[in-house]
Amino acid sequence: MSTERGRRVRLHIQNSRKQSPVFWITPELYEAAVKRHPAVARRLRMTMGWEPDEYYAAMPSAEVLIGWSFPREDLDARAPRLRWIQLTSAGIEHVVPLDWLPARTVLTTNSGVHGPKAGEYAHMALLMLNNRIPAHVTNQQHGRWDRTFNTTVSGKTVAVIGLGRMGGAVAAQAKRLKLRVLGVRRSRRPHRDVDRMFGPGELGRVLPEADFVVIAAPLTAETRGLLGAKEFDLMKPGAGLINMGRAAIVDYEALRERLASGQLSGAVLDVTDPEPLPADSPLWRTPNLIITPHVSSDDAERYTPRTLDLLFRNMERFLNGRPLRNRIDPRAQY
Repeated sequence: MSTERGRRVRLHIQNSRKQSPVFWITPELYEAAVKRHPAVARRLRMTMGWEPDEYYAAMPSAEVLIGWSFPREDLDARAPRLRWIQLTSAGIEHVVPLDWLPARTVLTTNSGVHGPKAGEYAHMALLMLNNRIPAHVTNQQHGRWDRTFNTTVSGKTVAVIGLGRMGGAVAAQAKRLKLRVLGVRRSRRPHRDVDRMFGPGELGRVLPEADFVVIAAPLTAETRGLLGAKEFDLMKPGAGLINMGRAAIVDYEALRERLASGQLSGAVLDVTDPEPLPADSPLWRTPNLIITPHVSSDDAERYTPRTLDLLFRNMERFLNGRPLRNRIDPRAQY
């Protein structure tokens, strides 16, 4: 994947007004990134679009595309020179199956951009669960004075399911809290902040040991429905759950039942299905539950600059014929 020396690569940026402005690549943010990466920027010819007609006009000559939502039908014919697509998200479930992806085109994500903010959120959520904040909020809503006490978090056990960039940031923060960290990842590859690593088929060994379970895995065919009634019943009485991954990984109806009964002491959910969560969803009225609207890992000021820095660093690799970082494996779906 090399380019002729001195030739300028055609990059198209496709924004989506369906997304929050936090995720927009504006001309101002792009120019700021150009100043941080001048050598690479000199090798690019950039176009930027917001509407479908701007996208269709750019595709015949585009070699690199960055965006989140874009028309994918007949992409092989519409974009004969397209060799790389950089998503402005870490998850790819909104574009799977990948049968639309031309064989010559590499797909990458912005995995890693979310790490700093996600780690801080997990740090907060673990302390919230340990201090029974979901239960205190439920009591506040009902005008109940219930002095529920707890111990310090140090020395307790957290199971982190999914040890990619986000899960790694969670594990690092857990270590700062002096927690024992159990990891669950498909590869079983060790991680510096994980005391013991397990595979997805070993949840029966992991869940009974955990005071807290954090979901940080991507949604794939293998992770869909990973935690349901059977798995919740393996967890310690009074354990807590944090889902920062995807809603479909967890059976929320089974979770609701165990939160209402007190079998699980609390949960913090940053992802739902659908999103936005409808006002009549029973999740809103579930006791011992705190919901945040998918904001755990998206930095209001740094999300897009960090995404652009990743793009430019990967672009340097692209220009020099080196393998791109964060390349998606279509079989694994991440």
